[in-house]
Amino acid sequence: MRLIVPTSVDVKAMVAGLNVSPTKAKGLVMRTNYFLSQVMTTNENWKLNKDNNFYRNICSKTMKLIIGDDYYGILELLTGGIDPVVESDESYSNFSSYDQYCKGYRLTARYNTGEYVYRELPRKFSDKISKYLPEDAETARMTERYNFLLEQYQKHPLTVNSSIYTYLSNFGRQLLERVEEDNQHQKNMIYNLIGRWLYYVEKIEHGELNPMVAGTNHRLNSVFTNIPKRLRGFIECEGKPLFSVDLSASQSYILSKVLDSRFFHDTSNGLNLFSIYKEVYDHLNDNGYLISVPSYSKSGMYPFMWSVFFTPKELESILEYQQIPFLNDYYRYVISKGYNYQLTEQELLEKRTEFKKSTMYILFDDHRGHRIVNQQLRLFKQVYPGVNKWLELSHKVIGKREFSLVMQRCESWLLLHNVCRKFLDQHPDVPLYTIHDGLFTHKEYTQDLSSLILTICSEFVGVEPGLKIEPPRLEIYPRQQDVNEEWIEIKPINSQDRFEKIRGGVFTANIVRGRDFVTAFAFKNAA
Repeated sequence: MRLIVPTSVDVKAMVAGLNVSPTKAKGLVMRTNYFLSQVMTTNENWKLNKDNNFYRNICSKTMKLIIGDDYYGILELLTGGIDPVVESDESYSNFSSYDQYCKGYRLTARYNTGEYVYRELPRKFSDKISKYLPEDAETARMTERYNFLLEQYQKHPLTVNSSIYTYLSNFGRQLLERVEEDNQHQKNMIYNLIGRWLYYVEKIEHGELNPMVAGTNHRLNSVFTNIPKRLRGFIECEGKPLFSVDLSASQSYILSKVLDSRFFHDTSNGLNLFSIYKEVYDHLNDNGYLISVPSYSKSGMYPFMWSVFFTPKELESILEYQQIPFLNDYYRYVISKGYNYQLTEQELLEKRTEFKKSTMYILFDDHRGHRIVNQQLRLFKQVYPGVNKWLELSHKVIGKREFSLVMQRCESWLLLHNVCRKFLDQHPDVPLYTIHDGLFTHKEYTQDLSSLILTICSEFVGVEPGLKIEPPRLEIYPRQQDVNEEWIEIKPINSQDRFEKIRGGVFTANIVRGRDFVTAFAFKNAA
């Protein structure tokens, strides 16, 4: 097993100060590095940690089983003293399982550089981690399942069109022109952004894309999946651009299948909870929830779900949702239905954009206050009251995190396990890359890929999906819309207090990299 550990922390020197035996010191260094690997944020995982203010949740019960009696000593070593390496949010949450509470930890500002090195763990310690962290064993299982996709990174290496550097310089310059009163916090945010993008570009150029399959959501992740959409057009394979075939509104589309009682009751090998996430299936089954999940009969649906009564209107709205013409524009369809088809075309487009942005909140936000005040959520509840009620109950019964993992695993099962496997069986020498609900290949194969997605998804979900083929966008001058979107995030960070709230995702290495690039590129052009 390979770890990533921060280069900013000299663990050997810290352990040397404890004056323990060489054998004891070696074990402490290994265990301390393991703990650090679990709490550090990188350019690869910063988005995943953003919602938790860049704290990573550590469950002491599991960590003690892995690290042993040294756990609290390592915590004291890292969090104590006048120059702590790690800090805690001191907030407990039921994060990783149904019966275990965890606390958030992250590197302190001084050590949060974003830079890391790899460390190999001994086999014995790796086996211990797999024993107590089922997701690590699941990662190994998924890595074996999707090895045919991981091989694409070696078989069809990615390259970067050199014009990307002009684009990055123009993007950084346009953002810097908006900085208010030479505000250093805003400047650092811009340098961090450009530095992060350069980090991705450099990794691709060096062939260090580090593809892996997550045991939690079964998604394939790599530097390619992390690179922002506005930069993807510069990524090439075998000297040719990559076109994407996207499954439109994928999570909303997959929900139409998950709402079906057969998804919960079927225990065959296929698109069902038993196959996708057996731990959640066992949890529901052991607690008696599955017996009250709705079933289909000649008379319709039974009125109880999650042990709660559903009205005929609510049940009817669930059936209506499952019959949405996803082949067309899902967002447009729901908005039109919610406003009784009385909007002008311009109003419809504006409302559609707002609704699309709120889709993940509709599906996964379990905060009751948010669900009450969010206008798009209220519209969804008005159109599909039974689906909204089902979602809110699922957050409680299954758990918000586990429910989102169920949905993501379904997406991977459909697209990676079925579509990608079939496509590469038919075209073994054609490049195929994935970014969750988007599949990337050369232009001449997009029709074959689209046909496979349509056929396979229709078979397993029961309704035709919407698809979108997108050509790469290769422009050296950023679109104002893209610059505006980044500036909206940067502009409010104009004071130390506001910077502190987001600094967990701002790395000193990114700032240096971004600042040096923008300065050097401007000097070069001036000369």
